[in-house]
Amino acid sequence: MPIARQDVGCWVVRGTAGSPASSSVFSEAHPQEWCLARTYRTGLIEPGDLIVRYLGGQKTPAVVELGRVTHPVAPPAGADKPVVHYAAVPLRQPVARQVLKDDPDLSGCELIRLGRAANPLHLTPTETVALAAYLTPDDLERADWTRRLAEDPFTPPSGQD
Repeated sequence: MPIARQDVGCWVVRGTAGSPASSSVFSEAHPQEWCLARTYRTGLIEPGDLIVRYLGGQKTPAVVELGRVTHPVAPPAGADKPVVHYAAVPLRQPVARQVLKDDPDLSGCELIRLGRAANPLHLTPTETVALAAYLTPDDLERADWTRRLAEDPFTPPSGQD
């Protein structure tokens, strides 16, 4: 089922545990890029969007980085696959797949439901807020998520808890 921009709280790029990953903790977000499938979704991604990196695999599948998209999606020169450029920080404490599966707001997310779907996946605004609850305030701030999460569509309408 097609999604629209308003359905997206953050984008998810997924790889395997053998994929290049950052092992050091940076005080500020550092440049990253990830190949995407050729799909209508790449046209929905805009600079400033929130993004997370998930590494799967048998041992410790988890959300390992978070950040923000820095450039419009485009294939690099001579390539035909689109690439998303983003600035990200490695999480001090990754959010394990089991935590996502056990959370009532995250258990039905694309990342859990669609085991072999192509990048990019997405979390809804509600799922993004649920994920943020597992992140430290320092990681949220380093990834420049704090301010964005305080804006619409992440704040619940008045009269809701």
